Amino acid sequence: MHKLSFPIHHLKRSSALIGAGIAMAVLSSNAMSACTYAIESEWSSGFIANITIKNDTGAPLNSWNVNWQYVNNRMAGGWNANFSGNNPYTATNMSWNGSIPVGQSVTFGFQGNKNGAPAERPSINGAACAGGTQPSSSSAPSSVPASSSSVVSSVASSTPVVSSSSSSSGYTVPANNFAQNGGVENNLTNWGSTAATLTRSTQDKRSGSASALISGRTANWHGITFNVGSLVNGNQYDVAVWVKLAPGTPDSVIHLTGKRLDDSDSSTYNEYTRVSTVTASANEWRLLQGYYTQSGTTGFQHFIIEAESTSVSYYADDFSIGGQAASSSSSSSSSSAGGTQRKFIGNITTSGAVRSDFINYWNQITPENEGKWGSVEGTRDVYNWAPVDRIYAYARQHKIPVKAHTFVWGAQSPSWLNNLSATETAAEIEEWIRDYCTRYPDTAMIDVVNEAVPGHQPAGYAQRAFGNNWIQRVFQLARQYCPNSILILNDYNNIRWQHNEFIALAKAQGNYIDAVGLQAHELKGMTAAQVKTAIDNIWNQVGKPIYISEYDIGDTNDQVQLQNFQAHFPVFWDHPHVKGITIWGYVNGRTWIEGSGLIYENGTPRPAMTWLLNNYINK
Repeated sequence: MHKLSFPIHHLKRSSALIGAGIAMAVLSSNAMSACTYAIESEWSSGFIANITIKNDTGAPLNSWNVNWQYVNNRMAGGWNANFSGNNPYTATNMSWNGSIPVGQSVTFGFQGNKNGAPAERPSINGAACAGGTQPSSSSAPSSVPASSSSVVSSVASSTPVVSSSSSSSGYTVPANNFAQNGGVENNLTNWGSTAATLTRSTQDKRSGSASALISGRTANWHGITFNVGSLVNGNQYDVAVWVKLAPGTPDSVIHLTGKRLDDSDSSTYNEYTRVSTVTASANEWRLLQGYYTQSGTTGFQHFIIEAESTSVSYYADDFSIGGQAASSSSSSSSSSAGGTQRKFIGNITTSGAVRSDFINYWNQITPENEGKWGSVEGTRDVYNWAPVDRIYAYARQHKIPVKAHTFVWGAQSPSWLNNLSATETAAEIEEWIRDYCTRYPDTAMIDVVNEAVPGHQPAGYAQRAFGNNWIQRVFQLARQYCPNSILILNDYNNIRWQHNEFIALAKAQGNYIDAVGLQAHELKGMTAAQVKTAIDNIWNQVGKPIYISEYDIGDTNDQVQLQNFQAHFPVFWDHPHVKGITIWGYVNGRTWIEGSGLIYENGTPRPAMTWLLNNYINK
């Protein structure tokens, strides 16, 4: 087995520091700190674990190191520490997390292989841990190897943190409240979660007929989100929400946090602002209320309602925000068939062109082949941007989002890459991503890495350039140059084929990825229940927003195509964690899968298209 000789460089989206109870911390020089080992998640062949070092001594230190050893398990890669050794393993601090103030803690995480044995919980040794401490029997409250969305407690806030603990504080909702569906009356429109399961519950509510309930939490960053749209820089907003713990739950601290879109500086957490804190109860509704001022270089993302406990379930209701709403504040609140938040239904170009009828049906566009690296740069340093320019011009004219497809893929890449050294290849990959993002900074979504599951078509040239962590490095580059895009790990038919392999690959990337793309070319014959179970499983294990990226049903029998659409499409549309659906072609005879067209060349629809028009597209 090779020696682990990385560091894995820290990204804001992969931070295990972020969490309501976790701050950047330091070890004591005259006493030892407490170290805990916790399993964050596990599956048949592997696991995600984290180690938390808490400085419960009387003085700080500016560095730390710990070590541990397995009997059967082995480490496969990690984040937020410098790792070395080959069982035993050693972890030392990185430049940005070596300082641990008194009473605070640092957490780092890693993925491991079980090697046919149960997930082990070894003792942690080293100068940081009083010579060895026992592992935790439950998940540590600071683990965030997946999507991070809490605020580090050391982040400076531009407004004071308000702690509200009264169930009847006399608060009055501002007259200019512009929160849409704050009372959870229109299903879960504008409500969401960073992870875990969010449902509309009628079992308890502060007013109206329902509230939002989050359950199945396994980390403190698993929280409820609320989307208020854009906010105006420099303006102060009065923000409030009522919370209540699930029955039988002991009191727990809950925070309200404002979150801007991530910027390009991975060493700071200025995007997070704590708005309010309350000790919540299962016996009464309590108010979280405070003031938030939008600032910084990136737009507003959402508010997060999160608990310091890793496992409590809780309700939220009557969200309000008073202040000046930006013009786009209600853009995401329109309802759709079935009453859920409206999602995009997109499609691709047709034989390299955008048909004039495209906008009649679709509100998102993906280049089928024009945006692939091999199409744009078939000759080294000679770009053919014209076809992609036409797509972006069309999208801007009609105000629909573009999803780039794809940055790095083992197929349809420039053949001249095969003649380059690893160093040259790395430089060319970065140049390609940089130049694309510079030309199209308004790209909404990007299939950053495509079909990387072993046995599919992983980019061997990228692995040659960057080593075994090539996927993470490609996502780092995409984040650096396209900071405002949603970065997607896309793969082939992961609903039906290599399902568990894709889950393991996605989990290994931690927060380098923003979302996952589920190609859906071969779902014909799958029932609605089978499709939903697979999507639920991906969400529950990966915890990332989902895009159905390449859906089609290829069959010349109209009724077979219709019946499959009727089985699958409502699952996509109604699933709370599916953000949009891109159908892969729509003109009969000009699609990748034979028989998958939805209209004929003259515009006459097939029955599946008529059904889509009547139930989804025209709603």
